[in-house]
Amino acid sequence: MKLVIIGYGPGGVAAATAARAFDRDAEILLITDETIQAHRKPGSSLALEFPDSEKLFIADWSYDTLRKKRIEVSPGVRVISADTGERTLQTVDSKGKSSTISYDKLVLATGGVPAVPEMPGVDLPGVHTIQTMVDASRIGETLRDAETVIIVGAGFSGLETADRLREMGKDVHLIVRSRFMRRLLEEPMSDELESRIPPGVIVHKGSSPERVTGTDRVKGLVVGSEEMLADAVLFMTGVSPNTELAKTLGLKIGSLGGVVVGPTMETSADGVYAVGDCVELMDRLSGKPMLLPVGSAAARAGRQAGVTAVGGKKVYSDTALKLQYDRIFNTDIVCIGHSSITASGAGIKTKTHYLDDPAEFAKIALVTTKDDRLIGGQVLSARMGAPIAYQILERIESGAKLSEKPLLKPRHERIKDLLENMLGPIG
Repeated sequence: MKLVIIGYGPGGVAAATAARAFDRDAEILLITDETIQAHRKPGSSLALEFPDSEKLFIADWSYDTLRKKRIEVSPGVRVISADTGERTLQTVDSKGKSSTISYDKLVLATGGVPAVPEMPGVDLPGVHTIQTMVDASRIGETLRDAETVIIVGAGFSGLETADRLREMGKDVHLIVRSRFMRRLLEEPMSDELESRIPPGVIVHKGSSPERVTGTDRVKGLVVGSEEMLADAVLFMTGVSPNTELAKTLGLKIGSLGGVVVGPTMETSADGVYAVGDCVELMDRLSGKPMLLPVGSAAARAGRQAGVTAVGGKKVYSDTALKLQYDRIFNTDIVCIGHSSITASGAGIKTKTHYLDDPAEFAKIALVTTKDDRLIGGQVLSARMGAPIAYQILERIESGAKLSEKPLLKPRHERIKDLLENMLGPIG
């Protein structure tokens, strides 16, 4: 049995490693048009400052590591056409050599493409978007002499990039149409995160960019009625599903623009699976389609596709669960499951509960259904965000009610309780 995987991100690698774990004999080939080894996507902005840095490479996903597992990797190879009836792919490599590759099962992990707003001037030199470390390295070279940079977008990638450019000594202007991480954070959490933005990042809220100015290269950005001058403009405004190859294969595309998949990640074509940013997943609570361009979700979907492709019967329940973490502006930022905004979009009525831990400079939001079932959580913390996030994740996955299984008290409060039980009241 020959399994071919197109894509070298979290979804593609997870599909390959899961397939190998369940089938020791399958022939597994991973094709990618990228030419550098796998790296973590959150954190790619490090390459802005250190274009030649290898700190972001993922050792477990290196070509050598995968080949030791008998997973062959073909970098710099692009699929130009396919035939699902004959189960063949037509490819061309970086030297222009064409080949025909046959498969028994196929996994698409083609990711997303930057969703840059349509407006005049976005094609000018000096206007960028960052999707990969290659992008970041190339842009980092061009920004060495830049003094002022405008970033459009206040999601994880936009904030991480702003933080990195600030550390590089740039004057950073951040354009925020409404509020920070609007779909990921509750409004009080957005306000809390904004309060932690350090000097050197100037925030402009409430207006959308209208056009990029300049003739031979970027001069600035018009926001509202104001032209802001800059040496570079970065659009960090999310991604759209990359379905170009899927459409060539004749796969069904959903209402949100992603490939339609079932619980095992199989598409409308027999033996063809799709995972990651290119697909629409079904919300496990509402059953409605959603786009989930998150590496952790791509990896879980890849695991499912890899297992099923080699004949495994297990169906995992956590494939559509979102988990995002990064450390930005000296703050652990964690988003798990639904926010009240995404839950509302799925037709789920919610309540939101807030907790504070002054000792860790932490603020926590917990999103529950009306019957008190925990379906989402957000953490902002100066440190120790991961242990709090783990408690939230465990309760979401188990379907726990918050009233029956509340989060543990902060560590310093538990220590105080222990001492008081031993020694009597303190203070």
